[in-house]
Amino acid sequence: MSIPLLKNENRMRVYPCGYSSDASLIMHLMQSHPQMLLIDTRLTPFSRIAAWNEPTLRATYASRYRWAGKFLGNQNHATGGPISLVDAETGIGGLIRYLQEGHPLILLCGCREYSMCHRSVIVALLQKALSAVEVVMPETLPLPECVQCISIRQPWTWILTHPEVVQSCGIPPKEVENREWFTRYRGPIYLHAGSQVDESLFDTAGQLDHWYWQQRFGERGVQLAQRMPQTSVEYPRKAIVGKAELVNVVTAHNSPWFVGRYGLVLEKLQPFGPILNYPGTQKLFAVPKMVVEQ
Repeated sequence: MSIPLLKNENRMRVYPCGYSSDASLIMHLMQSHPQMLLIDTRLTPFSRIAAWNEPTLRATYASRYRWAGKFLGNQNHATGGPISLVDAETGIGGLIRYLQEGHPLILLCGCREYSMCHRSVIVALLQKALSAVEVVMPETLPLPECVQCISIRQPWTWILTHPEVVQSCGIPPKEVENREWFTRYRGPIYLHAGSQVDESLFDTAGQLDHWYWQQRFGERGVQLAQRMPQTSVEYPRKAIVGKAELVNVVTAHNSPWFVGRYGLVLEKLQPFGPILNYPGTQKLFAVPKMVVEQ
């Protein structure tokens, strides 16, 4: 490969990370370094975990996300054959350009084991072409202090974070979040509004369905529906919107809101200004503490 060897450059850093093991660290690095670019080296930028799909990453990081798989992707990732980059010369040249522009880089893939991942080949070629590059391995960095978060579809997130509105309509506040899974975690938990709304509670035009609330709570439900945002676009999505204390997980509860196999019992529900464009995922997930503190 005819990439020229460059010498005497300013300090330049790359962080080869796999989201299967380094998810919270990746989020922490992107939050901590405004010039950091997230270089997606996957041939196909798709994951079963929605937070790591290309559309979500673009929505979250905008121009700081760059898909480089068309050059740096492993052509044999699906077959298990030897690692073969699509166009290493162009791809490595692009990394050098970003580094020279002053951007530290996260080289992203999903693989947990670095030595078996094509990231190791990319890094070796980059080091050969750029003598000053500093490779920072995730395991050498302290793990960011994290908090637990749960993603909930709207308008249920709104109901949880507006207990005073619910109570003013004569309905007990929603302090139970229904789930099909159990967790042993107890403690502070942040509330994330997912990317999708509960479509059963809106009509095809995105208008809130008042009939549902009337069926559940009668005239009190009508009052509640009137006080809620009336269209699906008014509800924050892909955002951390509040916090609570997870005190128990039950299989029975006297709350009118409990309908699930398990109920996550929440106390001290507290809304705050939304932290927008933050990706969520299934079950509980870790969020760097500095994200919510800011």
